This record gives sequence, structure tokens and C-alpha cells, in this order.
Amino acid sequence: MKKNTIPKFLINAFYESKFSDNLFIVKAGGKIVEDDTALDSLIRDIRDLTLHGIKIILVYGGGHALDEAAAARGVPVEKRDGRRVTSAASMGIMKEIVGGALSLRLYQSMARNNLEGLTFNAVPPGWMNVELRPKAPVDFGFVGDIHAVHARPIRRLLKTADFIAVPCLAWAQDAQTLCNINADTIATELAIGTQADKLIFLSDVDGVHIGGQTAFIITAEEIPAHIQSGAVTGGMKVKLENCKRAMEAGVRRIHLINGLREDALRKEIYEPVGPGTMLMQESERASYMTEIETQKLIEG
Repeated sequence: MKKNTIPKFLINAFYESKFSDNLFIVKAGGKIVEDDTALDSLIRDIRDLTLHGIKIILVYGGGHALDEAAAARGVPVEKRDGRRVTSAASMGIMKEIVGGALSLRLYQSMARNNLEGLTFNAVPPGWMNVELRPKAPVDFGFVGDIHAVHARPIRRLLKTADFIAVPCLAWAQDAQTLCNINADTIATELAIGTQADKLIFLSDVDGVHIGGQTAFIITAEEIPAHIQSGAVTGGMKVKLENCKRAMEAGVRRIHLINGLREDALRKEIYEPVGPGTMLMQESERASYMTEIETQKLIEG
């Protein structure tokens, strides 16, 4: 069939049948939430996805804004193997920036772009069991570890809202200690706990760079070798470790894309081949390539 001969309503029907009632967990880095253009593009894309029957939970961090605020106030920024150490002073900044300013920025973008949904300034109580990380062998300060995710209250809330946003803050089970949790880790654990259909990471880079090029596909089986070789380090190492854990726990498809690109999320979902990196089990590769060819045929 010649290009552009398929009516748009049939293409829309294809996507609605493919993704209807799916749950996507999307993680957005701080640089995206801080940039009005990138944030509006993301929120518009999310709105369009929800109109196709997709439920979305957005988890966001604030690393860049936190670093700038800490530098302005003379608070040291310390990271260990790509993970932030959160002192009492750093936690005060997180409450103000992540739980306050960025949460309101997200709310404003939702209002500008007519996206209905819920946005919280911490992960809702009941979603996760969180405990303060032990002080040994490394004292990470006010950093929490997730010991369980409870899908029932999450799914219950998603019956009334197609979109929910949460930051990288959560209360420990003692209800007295506010914890910083790596946003990648929250997104990963939510994807595992809810058995989400997709886990999507939006950062300021085009996927995973291996040998100077963006990898199109990386399988779970290939991740240890990339880490051991030093091809991925720091924050990307943490991200790939989380991805491997998610895939081993049943999350089939993970996307790593550049959220600063216009319509990055929509294009990654709706176009046969996006500019980012797709992660999956090796056993999924053949079926994924078949999906790409089918999608190309549908679009002419």
C-alpha cells in the first residue's frame, strides 16, 4: 500500500487497540522538569497518550536544580557511585525544590496543557514500604530503601485518574522521616510492583552510548558486560542496573530517551524506530523486530 493512503482514524484505532488499558511508568530527569519547553512537550505527549486509553505514572527528580541550590547556599554535594548522599541540609533543600517548586511547576504545565490528573509532593502513603538506609557500610544520610510496593492502592487511584505524578521523596514507615529515593529506583520498583507494560526513562541524552554511538537495542543479558567493560558508569550504570532488575522481574519493555527533544515520548511510542535505546530480554528481540515491521506497514 502506498504511503499516506491509510486513514488517520485507522492508525489511531491501531494504537488504541495496542495500548488501551496499558500502564506506563515514566521517569523524567530534573533538567526536563526545570525546562518549560521540554516539560510542556512531555505533558502534551502524556495527555495524548491518556486519550488513547493509557494510564501513566510520572516520577521526577530534581538533580540539576538541587545542585544549583546547594551551590548557592554553600551546601556540599556528595555522590557515591552515581547516588546522592542526602544530609540534613540537603534534605531541607529537597523539600523546598522537589516537594515545592518543581511540584508547582508540573502543576502549572498540566493547567497550561489541559491535562487532568493528580500531582503529589511526595509518594502517597500506602504505595510503598520505605525504610531509612542503614548507615553502614556507607552513610547516605536521609536516603530511603524500598522494601515493597503495594499495587492495590495504586491501581485503585488509577481508576479515578489517568495520570499521577510523584517526586523522588517518600516517608519512611515511621511516618517521621522524609527520605530521598533515587527517582530511577522509584520508577523501577513501581513498574515491577504494578507489572507495568512499559518503563520509560527520560533524560538529557539519547539513550545509552556504547562505543560513541547510541545503542538501538540492549538486552538484559548484555548489561553486565557493558558495566564491567566501563562502557557505562555513574548515573547510567545505576539506570542500567535498575533496568536489568525490572526486566528480570517481568517488565518487558524499557525505553531510554532524550526528553529534551520535542515530542520525545510520543515519537518513541508511536513511531516504528525512535532515537533512543530499547531494553528487553534477548528472547523478546525477534518479536520486537516483527512489531517494528508491522508498524511500518500500518503507517504505509
